[in-house]
Amino acid sequence: MARTGSSAAQAGFAPVDGGRMQAPVITVLIDLPPDQDYHVATLAALDHAAHSLSMPLEVRVVPTDTIESHLIADPGAAVVVGPGSPYRNRERALDIIRSAREKGIPLVGT
Repeated sequence: MARTGSSAAQAGFAPVDGGRMQAPVITVLIDLPPDQDYHVATLAALDHAAHSLSMPLEVRVVPTDTIESHLIADPGAAVVVGPGSPYRNRERALDIIRSAREKGIPLVGT
């Protein structure tokens, strides 16, 4: 499982394996410190799912106070809204949630 903050080559997907495959990009909105139990567990669950399915996965961990307009336009193949409210930037978090819902992108809130 790759973690990145970069944008995907194709909406919701990132090239892997020399560009022969496309990995779904999962955006995780979370404001907790990286060593906090819920943060660790959220990423571990995604890693476990990718490993169980034998598929590549790119995870974008995005604190809500760093959300930019390009991420709202392309939130990825799925969005996970991590625990930890109140969020640093509630409006930007809601913008991504709205974008995912309007585009039919899977959305999970923890």
